[in-house]
Amino acid sequence: MVARILTGEEGTPKKIIIFSRDEAKQHSMRLMYLNTNVSTEEVIYSNFQRLLEFRVGDVRDYSDIALAMKGVDIVINAAALKQVPSCEYFPDQAIKTNCDGALNIVRAISELNLKVETVVCISTDKACKPVNVMGITKSLQERIFLSANINNPSTRFVAVRYGNVFASRGSVVPLFHNQIRVGGPVTI
Repeated sequence: MVARILTGEEGTPKKIIIFSRDEAKQHSMRLMYLNTNVSTEEVIYSNFQRLLEFRVGDVRDYSDIALAMKGVDIVINAAALKQVPSCEYFPDQAIKTNCDGALNIVRAISELNLKVETVVCISTDKACKPVNVMGITKSLQERIFLSANINNPSTRFVAVRYGNVFASRGSVVPLFHNQIRVGGPVTI
């Protein structure tokens, strides 16, 4: 998505903030966009002066969200625990990320009177008729965001659902490829 935004086909934003607690993914992404193989303290410090800004923080932490959302026009919440087995064995963690994270975003907009134009919730087809913890927490996340429209009329809260995206991170396709490569079986 960031690559698509950076093409400028739909206009050029003033800034794109990548907010995540995964510093390793941020580091790799930063080096990729800077076309460099090494990172110095200067590269990381200069981060805040660039179009693409990386912020380490956690959607589960209200103060992190409150700081990251200052001056932001559009929020795309892709933070999620989305592996079905992980959510089944650690439902409390799924609730913290998928539900409490959504509540933190809504709370920051409400309590800090942030002028956020739109919040997009990235959800899943599994939220439609949930039969597992992941689906239930994503369904609740949708409802948290959509109900926020009532008390926050100046911000538009929307949800979009995606099914498994072919060969995306966490999809079953790489798993199937590996199972075939080592001689099977292919598990369904």
